[in-house]
Amino acid sequence: MPAEQPTPSACECVLIVEDDDDSRDMLSELVSMLGHRAVGAANSVEALLHLKQAQPTIALIDIGLPDVDGCEVAQLLRADPAGRGVHLVALTGYSDLRTRETARAAGFDDFLVKPILPDTLQAVLARGS
Repeated sequence: MPAEQPTPSACECVLIVEDDDDSRDMLSELVSMLGHRAVGAANSVEALLHLKQAQPTIALIDIGLPDVDGCEVAQLLRADPAGRGVHLVALTGYSDLRTRETARAAGFDDFLVKPILPDTLQAVLARGS
C-alpha cells in the first residue's frame, strides 16, 4: 500500500518559472489540480514581478532558463525581502550530484527532476506549505 501523501492545510500560491509555454501550462494545471493557485512566469523579469504581486509561498523554477539561469533567479528571489520565505524548488532534467549541489548553493530548498510525477509534486508542495 502506498504511503499517504501529506495534504496542504490551505491553498498556496505557487510561482512557476518555466520558459517553455507548454511545460508551464501543464505544470500550472497540475498545481491547480492539487488545490493550489498557480502563477506562471516565462523569465526572470516576470518572476520578480509576480513575486511582488502574487506573493507566492512556493516557487518552482526551471534551472535552464534562457535569459538568466534558474540558479540566478533563485538568488534574485532570495535577495528580495518578499522572496526570503518562499520555498524554492529547482526543476531540471538532470539529476547528477553537481547539478544538485549547484541548486542547493543557489538557495533552493527542494529539487525535482523532470518529468515530474503528480505524487512527487504533491509531496514537495506539502513540504513548502
